[in-house]
Amino acid sequence: MAYQSLDEWLAWQTTLHAREIELGLDRIEKVAQRLDLLKCPFKVITVAGTNGKGSSVAMLSTILTAAGYTVGSYTSPHILQYNERIKVALKSATDEELCASFAKIDRARDAISLSFFEFATLAALDIFHQRKIDVAVLEVGLGGRLDATNIIDNDLAIVTSIGLDHTEWLGNDKESIAYEKAGILRAHKPAVCSDAAPPQSIQQVAEQRQTSLYQLGKDFNYHIKDASWDFTTSAGDLKALPMPNLLGHIQVQNAAGVLMGLQCLQASLPVPEQAIRDGLQRLHLAGRFQRLQRTCEVILDVAHNQDSAENLAHNLNAYPSAGKTFAVFAVLNDKDVNSIVELISPHIDAWYISVVHSTRAMKIDSVQQALLKHAGDRVIYQFPAVDEAYQSALQHASARDRVLVFGSIFTVSEVLALEQSGE
Repeated sequence: MAYQSLDEWLAWQTTLHAREIELGLDRIEKVAQRLDLLKCPFKVITVAGTNGKGSSVAMLSTILTAAGYTVGSYTSPHILQYNERIKVALKSATDEELCASFAKIDRARDAISLSFFEFATLAALDIFHQRKIDVAVLEVGLGGRLDATNIIDNDLAIVTSIGLDHTEWLGNDKESIAYEKAGILRAHKPAVCSDAAPPQSIQQVAEQRQTSLYQLGKDFNYHIKDASWDFTTSAGDLKALPMPNLLGHIQVQNAAGVLMGLQCLQASLPVPEQAIRDGLQRLHLAGRFQRLQRTCEVILDVAHNQDSAENLAHNLNAYPSAGKTFAVFAVLNDKDVNSIVELISPHIDAWYISVVHSTRAMKIDSVQQALLKHAGDRVIYQFPAVDEAYQSALQHASARDRVLVFGSIFTVSEVLALEQSGE
C-alpha cells in the first residue's frame, strides 16, 4: 500500500487484522527480523504493570533527557494524537516519519497480517533506529510475555503495580496476571518491581531466569515528607527530592521504582542527581489527576480499574473541594464498574454519565445500574456523548465546586479534545 496521509494509513491498519487484540510474537518477530530491528544499538527499558506504566515511562524519559541522553519512548493508547505514542527527545513523531515507517513495514510484511498495535510497535522501533537514540523506553500494551514489545531484549525491566484488569486475557487472579507481566524479565539482567505487595509469581520468574530482581520494601524504599521525599537503598540514599510533577502518593511510589531502575543501569547509563531532580520537576503527563482551572476546578484522571480508583479516591481526600464534586464518567465494557463506582461514590455529589466513542464502550444502562447500587441518593444525569456530560457539569458547578472527569483514557481524551477546540 502507498497511502499519502497518516489518517489513511491508520484507517487501513484497523481493517487489516481480524482481531483488535491477538497476543503472540511469531508474526511481528518475523517482520522485525526482515527490517533488522531485533538487535538494538541503544539501551532498552521495558515497563509493564497494571497501573503506573505511563507515569513511569514519562519519569524515565524526562530524567534521562535531563541527563543529556536522546530518549525514545513508546506508549499507548494516545490521548489526543496518534503521534504521541512515539516520541524522541520528548517530541512526538511527525506524520512524515510515521508514514515512511508504515510504508517500510508494509513492504517487509508481505503476506503477514499485523495488528494495529504491532504496526505501531514496529514503527516505534524503526524511528528509534533512524533517529539514533541512546535509550528506548517501551511501555507494554497488554500483559508482557506475549506483548509485541517483548520481541526486544531489554537491559532493564520495570514492573509497576499489579491489579485485576484485562482478566479475560491475562487470568483471573493477581498471580496469573503478574506471571504474564514478568514475561518481560530477562536472564542476567536487572528488573525492578515497584508494587508494594507483589505477587509471588514475579519472584518465581526472576529465580527461574536468574534475573536480578529489586523489590520495593526489600531492596529500596521511599519516605514522603511535607513537600519532598527520600529514596533509600543499600547503595545509598537521595534526600529531600522534589515531589514528582504529578499529584498523588502513588506517583512517589512509581518514582522510587524508576530511580531503582536507573541505579541498576548507573554503570552503563550514568545519571547525575541533579538530572533526577530536574526531571521530576519537568514531568508532565495528561490525565493523571490533572487539574485545570475553568469556571471551576476540573480534574482529569484516567482511573479505569479498582486499584487506580483507590488511588483516585485517596487523591480526592488529599485535595478536597471547597464545594461539591460533579463526576463525568464513562467506562469500557470490560471494566469492573461496580468496584470503581463503589470506591468513588462517597466523594461525588452528582453523576453525569455517558458512553465513549469506542466499540468497547460500556452501555449507559449498565453504568446506571452500578450507580443505583452504590451511589446512594446522588443525582444521576445521562448523556449520549461525553462532551455533553462535561458541558452540563460545568454549567451546574459553581466557582467553589469541581468537576471530575474519569473512567478511561477515552473519557479524558474526549474532554481534552473539547478543551483544545475551545468550544
